[in-house]
Amino acid sequence: MRYKGVVKDSVIVLGNGVKLSEGTEVEVIVHGWWMSKEAKCNATDKEALRKLLAECSKHRKQMPETTDSVKIIREMREERSNAGGGGTHV
Repeated sequence: MRYKGVVKDSVIVLGNGVKLSEGTEVEVIVHGWWMSKEAKCNATDKEALRKLLAECSKHRKQMPETTDSVKIIREMREERSNAGGGGTHV
């Protein structure tokens, strides 16, 4: 089960009146602890998120299109066979 709550006076208070049995083992993960200050802002500010997405889109357009992985593997096989190593082929 997953419950949300807040800390009040160093005690975790679960939302919606959730009551757990005495001795119930729980694990607490602080929401957003892995996020940078900018990421937290983007997660809660629609305009900041729109700006970030537009910036990402701009960068994506500047990047060359990626090649299909199967094509890359074929090219690697050809290079290896042309090198005359005579080893095991994938």
